[in-house]
Amino acid sequence: MSAQEASLRQQIEDAFSDVPRPDDNRIAYAPDAWETTELIRDFRGLHWKDVPAERIRQHAAHLSLFSLEAIHYYLPGYLLAALTDPDVRDFLLSQLSIPDESHPELRAHFKSRFGALSPEQRTAVQMFLRRMRDEASGPITRQHWSQALETYWNAS
Repeated sequence: MSAQEASLRQQIEDAFSDVPRPDDNRIAYAPDAWETTELIRDFRGLHWKDVPAERIRQHAAHLSLFSLEAIHYYLPGYLLAALTDPDVRDFLLSQLSIPDESHPELRAHFKSRFGALSPEQRTAVQMFLRRMRDEASGPITRQHWSQALETYWNAS
């Protein structure tokens, strides 16, 4: 692990260190979604540092199902897993990219979920996005990471 990666990991851990773990009945916000039962079962009672990387990978596409409390709590686990797991990274990029203006309801939902992050947490997400942009394998991927930064994370 490079010194830069170690520094980013520490920044993420520090920024989210005081977020309280959600009650087990507050892990998911969409109780009727078919993935909810499995999501609750797999994250119940776990500190975000203790969620195995394979479990995060298994639920990479389910970040949007977390409640507001749970997304703030488990996001650092996803960020750290994405540093080394391309599958998690791809899903996380989509979750950290604000929908365009033609989808006002989705934009409002996105802002309600991420707008409550503290300045330190926002900075940690920005640093993560910059790292992913800088390490992107090609210009199109680099553009997607840049767009996530420019359209929301750097702007607000």
